[in-house]
Amino acid sequence: MTGQEHNAQWFAYRRRRVTTQKILLVDDSAIVRAVVVHALSARGLEVSTVVDPRDIEAAVAREKPDLLLVDATYPGVSDEELVAAISPHVDALPVLIFSDRAEEEVGTLVRRSGARGAVPKDGATLADRLTPFLKKHG
Repeated sequence: MTGQEHNAQWFAYRRRRVTTQKILLVDDSAIVRAVVVHALSARGLEVSTVVDPRDIEAAVAREKPDLLLVDATYPGVSDEELVAAISPHVDALPVLIFSDRAEEEVGTLVRRSGARGAVPKDGATLADRLTPFLKKHG
């Protein structure tokens, strides 16, 4: 085997072994989804999106994300419904609440849902804030 063939095999092996971490973003705002997808994709993360939290179950089964990032506020969806949509997933993967709501409101939602925490809606620092949760899970 030549050195060039060996290198080609090694790089093919590395491509198979290196997997991109996937984030499932659940947010009803098209603008927020676009900003987050852009910011996280630029950092090498794969991002799938869902508009309605009632679609989380199917999206998690389909996408198999490494982290679930869920907006805290939806028109027509109560906190109880949001907790019911999030809770089944908290043991299997990191779930974070993504919000610009008051800290005490978000803290209550985090506790009730079993999410691992909350991150502010800030596209500039979001990838850095998610990294510790991805490392723990991945």
